[in-house]
Amino acid sequence: MVEKFEEMAEKDDLYVLGIFRKSDDKHLGKIDLSTIMREEFQWGMLGYRIHNQFRNQGYGAEAVAEGLNLAFERLGYHRMEAHINLDNPASIRLAEKAGMIYECTRKGFIYEDKEWTDNHVYYLNTE
Repeated sequence: MVEKFEEMAEKDDLYVLGIFRKSDDKHLGKIDLSTIMREEFQWGMLGYRIHNQFRNQGYGAEAVAEGLNLAFERLGYHRMEAHINLDNPASIRLAEKAGMIYECTRKGFIYEDKEWTDNHVYYLNTE
């Protein structure tokens, strides 16, 4: 699996990063940065997941901020989006805390649990 993630990163398709606590290197979750389109767009998507027992402790906010910084400063994206299920208010708060802006709700956008779900789109760009 690690080799596949390395291959996708080399192709600039997907970057999967572990989130670890600084004090003891405990694994807390993950961030993923995926390319939607490069060329004149430089457009990517941010995903994040924090293990249940580590939520609401500030780790997610720090990780999302670092992930966005990496996307803009080192990977050269201009725009990053987070696609968030409507029934996930914690993820919405996390995106907003990172400075992401609500753009729209896409109907029937992501296929999850055998049905098409609506998702909010939050974005941040370099301007």
